[in-house]
Amino acid sequence: MQSEYQTNTQNNSHEFLKEITRGILYTHTRINANTTRNLEASSFLYALIELLSEKDILSIEELDERKKQVAHRLVNKFVESKIGLLYQDPECDKYTFEHETDVDCESRRHICKAICCKFPFALSRQDVEEGAIRWEFGRPYLIAHGDDGYCVHLDRENYRCTVWEQRPVPCRGFDCENNEKWKVWEDFVKMVINDEMIKQIDDSNEKVYIYQNSKDNKRVGE
Repeated sequence: MQSEYQTNTQNNSHEFLKEITRGILYTHTRINANTTRNLEASSFLYALIELLSEKDILSIEELDERKKQVAHRLVNKFVESKIGLLYQDPECDKYTFEHETDVDCESRRHICKAICCKFPFALSRQDVEEGAIRWEFGRPYLIAHGDDGYCVHLDRENYRCTVWEQRPVPCRGFDCENNEKWKVWEDFVKMVINDEMIKQIDDSNEKVYIYQNSKDNKRVGE
């Protein structure tokens, strides 16, 4: 019979393989898609420029000036769309972060069940390079969540963080009392939870995390 050590080693190896596979699939898929789009766009663009120049409809000088303006707009649009690699921006040192919240989580955890640990957010370069916080290989560098929607670093039995000392800045600074985007409480003082928000975050995570994980698990098992 296998020892507990051998079983744990195999399980860890399997999880590691899944993460590596997910990262490789993401990289190759993105490279292939971007290469195809770039070739198509480049061939169309150069053909169009040649035709317009030949017909004296525009000059190269005018084109260069307009190119700078459009490039600026596209960069802003790319950032707003949240595609590609995600990092916290701006960043700060989480160990000297001065705006940690002072919410009494201990008295509320039995009601909210650490719902804030389901919120998706991008890690900082500091988090990634430190290596203590796991992130989604399929969606770099989004903090890793399990199939239940919770952060992988949450203890499911007591709803406490297992990497508390290394937790990212968003975890340190989140205030569930007055937060317009994530309204956890219908009534903060009376501790009335916002069921609509809970359903909203569960639906969102199902699209962001669970669907991605199910596809990856299928690929690894094939």
